[in-house]
Amino acid sequence: MAYIESYKDQSWLLPPALEDLIPEDHVCYLVEALVDAQDYIDFDQQYAGAGHPAYHPRIPVKLLVMGIMDRVRSSRRLARNARENVVYMSLAEKLAPDFRTISDFRKNHPELIKAVFRHTIRLAKEEGMLDLTHVATDGSKVKANASGKGVLTREELGVLLRFVDEEMEAWAQQDDLEDREYGEIRGMDQLPDQSRKTVRKAVQHYLRRIKENGPDEKGEIKERLEEAEKEVDQNGLKKVSITDPSSRFMKNAKGKIELSYNPQVTVERNGFILANEVGQNAADAGHLKPQIQQTEENLGGLPEGMIWSCDAGYYESGNLELMEQWKIDGYVRDNNESKSRQPFDKKNFSYDREKDRWICPASKNVVYWGTHYDQQKGKEVRVYKGESCLACRRSKECTRRKDGIRYVKMFPGEEAREAMRAKMKTVGAEAIYKLRQQIVEPVIGDIKENKGFRSFMTRGIRGAKAEWNLICAAVNIQKVWRKMKGSGHFSYQAA
Repeated sequence: MAYIESYKDQSWLLPPALEDLIPEDHVCYLVEALVDAQDYIDFDQQYAGAGHPAYHPRIPVKLLVMGIMDRVRSSRRLARNARENVVYMSLAEKLAPDFRTISDFRKNHPELIKAVFRHTIRLAKEEGMLDLTHVATDGSKVKANASGKGVLTREELGVLLRFVDEEMEAWAQQDDLEDREYGEIRGMDQLPDQSRKTVRKAVQHYLRRIKENGPDEKGEIKERLEEAEKEVDQNGLKKVSITDPSSRFMKNAKGKIELSYNPQVTVERNGFILANEVGQNAADAGHLKPQIQQTEENLGGLPEGMIWSCDAGYYESGNLELMEQWKIDGYVRDNNESKSRQPFDKKNFSYDREKDRWICPASKNVVYWGTHYDQQKGKEVRVYKGESCLACRRSKECTRRKDGIRYVKMFPGEEAREAMRAKMKTVGAEAIYKLRQQIVEPVIGDIKENKGFRSFMTRGIRGAKAEWNLICAAVNIQKVWRKMKGSGHFSYQAA
């Protein structure tokens, strides 16, 4: 058996073109065409005139999108690839931007990255690749780029801000920082013991930074503390992260509580992402409206009667009424369905809209009795009273009231929830709802497993949104590319 002959010491007569070294159907050509097709007029105006020339914005965008597909998210690795990897060298147009240029661009230009994501949806729509017969929305907790150790209360922030303003410069001149007693900081005596330890550690850390980086570091420290204080005041938080004040403590799928964000996606049947967002609230319920609005905007309208499914986290009367307003055929599971196992739980009562009455599990009428202001819920509610409770042999199972009469409260939006509960009990609804897992969950799994997206690299809600838009754009581009390859011809001209 002979070896394949190699040409280790033979030189090329002419240097080859980079494109000659890349397969004709490589996804990088689609990335290049799509990113080149963006509108850069704002950048053209910004960089017009005198001054040091800048890299064209299409270059870092192409590197960032390609990096997501290759599980290369580090700006340092992207910069190295632009010097060593023929695909990235081609996308960088034979330039080698510094890693700081790439990192800063990702943080500072979220709108351009969002425009690239929207372009992927338009492209898929123009190519006839979207199946809008059923879309699904879901969220997933993703760890923020923040440590749980750098978390402060409002009181601790106040003490540290006063220290930075009034005492830090004098303290930074001391050489014995490790031996210095920190009990002299104003306001420390008003803090509990654990808070004093936290403040002492923070002071030591900040003083070290001042010594290492110079007095200009004070401004950055103060800015970060003020940002954290603003986040606490605006959102009524008990504690806030100093490294990423926008992040929130959330419980992930493994039950671990850590500083995270709640990114959302809306996906159609072929796996294309139609809308995305990054939320700071762990609960999913408040995120459906922005997803519907963004999907409508990105598609240029919603097909009337389109099926839209969500898991139990979105089961909220406002969401159900919103779907009805948008003429969406919604399917959302009740988040407290387990309570219906109790035979006379309210969930087992059915509402008759025409006669404005409830029908209990014993087939007895519960009729309108009057309105009542519920102090606990802070809402005006309609109250219904059982007609035949005194003659019912099962009244003791139904109510604990001494008079044996069952009353039912109907809160605002209850009608929408009751209608959805009844709808979800039908055989057809169950079959449709099962498709939700097949539509949206594989996309989230692909992002986390195949693309290695387990935590954000950027800090702050603005940076997190830009990073999530990059991820979603890469997912869509890859799906377009695969469908083009699967059709037997790969060609894309920038539109």
